[in-house]
Amino acid sequence: MPYTHLDAWLDTADSSTADASSTALTADTGGLSGPALIEERINRILTQYRESPRLLGILRNDLEAVADIIVASFSLPDAFDINSATGDQLTLVGKRLGWPRCHCVCTIQPVFGFSCGQVTPNQPIVGFCEGGSWFGCNEAGTTDYCFADDEVYRNYLLARRYQALQLWDIESLQDAAAHLWGDSASVVNMGGGRVAVSPGRSLTLAEQTELPLAFRVLPIAPGIKPHVSLNAGPVFGFGAGWAGLCESAEWFCPTPIDPYTCS
Repeated sequence: MPYTHLDAWLDTADSSTADASSTALTADTGGLSGPALIEERINRILTQYRESPRLLGILRNDLEAVADIIVASFSLPDAFDINSATGDQLTLVGKRLGWPRCHCVCTIQPVFGFSCGQVTPNQPIVGFCEGGSWFGCNEAGTTDYCFADDEVYRNYLLARRYQALQLWDIESLQDAAAHLWGDSASVVNMGGGRVAVSPGRSLTLAEQTELPLAFRVLPIAPGIKPHVSLNAGPVFGFGAGWAGLCESAEWFCPTPIDPYTCS
């Protein structure tokens, strides 16, 4: 990246006298250290001024501070690269993408009962000894959820890119889902303005809490009704990509999900 403003400030000679090598130094350090950059500038001083050690000392002292800034600035792109940034730098990348670390999510309220139809991810059906309550006795509330793990947050930012670029095709949705849940994730176009996304494996407790956030960040076009399938095994069907009855396949029964409500 060129540093034209620094180059103009530091240039003590006429710009027409700069050779190709010195011009290259303003665009890329090429692994050179601060002292090398300083001497490159000192060499531009006119001959009649090079016999003044005090002048050269003042220039070297001032150029040292500027050279340190130039060298350090070349590490900035790596510090804010979505694939390598960590901590506050990754947080700033997320803000630029419109996906901060903290979000308001629904509090999962397990409900005792037996599954006999559509269920909501915010009220999973559990048994007597699994910490559930009777339906209607405890309403699901809201809480703030923050991505403390950089790698999990990074995966969400990688998925967010497709949404930010408005890539609504099924292939982009498949790629974004793979960033969140790995290669086991799958996407099915159900027709009629409906799409189903399946993690393809059992979710951890944290991933269950993050599930509404996943559907907020996935590139699902406005007007398309999202569905989720929590089947952990292969899906039964005919043809390529589907599993048979003898492969422990499960029926594909996705559930509608609204990632913005707690009902």
